[in-house]
Amino acid sequence: MQKIIITIALQFVVMVLIAQTTATFEDVSTKKTKGKLDGYIAKNGELFKVGDIITLGNPVNGGNFQFAFQFTGLSYEPVFNNAINHQVQIKRIKARGKMAFLYTTKPDGYVYGLMINTELAISQGELQTSILSSDQALEELKKWKDELDLEYINQEEYDSKKAELLKYIK
Repeated sequence: MQKIIITIALQFVVMVLIAQTTATFEDVSTKKTKGKLDGYIAKNGELFKVGDIITLGNPVNGGNFQFAFQFTGLSYEPVFNNAINHQVQIKRIKARGKMAFLYTTKPDGYVYGLMINTELAISQGELQTSILSSDQALEELKKWKDELDLEYINQEEYDSKKAELLKYIK
């Protein structure tokens, strides 16, 4: 009987130690969650998981990326604008300070994998997401309005798309 109880207790401890952890922006920004994560839900609602393929966006100033770096293990090296639209795989997610970082495979033509400051990269367009920003949604709505004005679509199609996009516009 004691062996059964000990075995069950050990299995429980192992399950707790290897349990998957997904944290939200709120968890990380208030330091409720620290360390290694298996998933991260960004402020915009996008879920990032270890193993996901992500796409780099455009650098803020058109030069080097400001919120993505090559991580050598000892130092951080710049990521140049030739990495625009490159896809990389998330290898690790870490909550550090009040921020979540994505550690990825190396983009084509690079020596090291990347470390990406998730929230800042999303907010500045350096990391593409499937969830529209307020500016992107507004731009999309303007395109639909132009199509309505040119009578390529009808009012019903426009109203439907407008209702869909308004939830993203702040």
